Amino acid sequence: MVLIAEDEFLLAQEIEDIVRDIGCRVIGPVGSVTELLGLINGTPCDLALLDIHLRHGETVYAAADRLRLLKIPFAFMTAYGKAEIDPRYAGTRVICKPATAEEIESCLSALMPGKQTDQEIRPLS
Repeated sequence: MVLIAEDEFLLAQEIEDIVRDIGCRVIGPVGSVTELLGLINGTPCDLALLDIHLRHGETVYAAADRLRLLKIPFAFMTAYGKAEIDPRYAGTRVICKPATAEEIESCLSALMPGKQTDQEIRPLS
């Protein structure tokens, strides 16, 4: 299952549609760090796509830290480029918005090389 954090409604719907069309289940999308942390802590997911800047100027770094701790792969989504990303996340995959379906699918495949698209992404373990 793919967790999506995106605060722009239309863009969130577009990303959700792309992920579903690939054949994955979606959790969210959510637009705040509080909602995001609630889902991370309460709903199993296989990976996450995180818009760096959410509502009220929040950044997703607290959620990214939690995902790292849980060993859940994630990628950042941004319209600003890699230069804006906190240096602690220098090796994290980045999807530049607006993204194509091919870019999102490629990112999902890279995050979970053994994924299956028969309704959900399965962990490699």
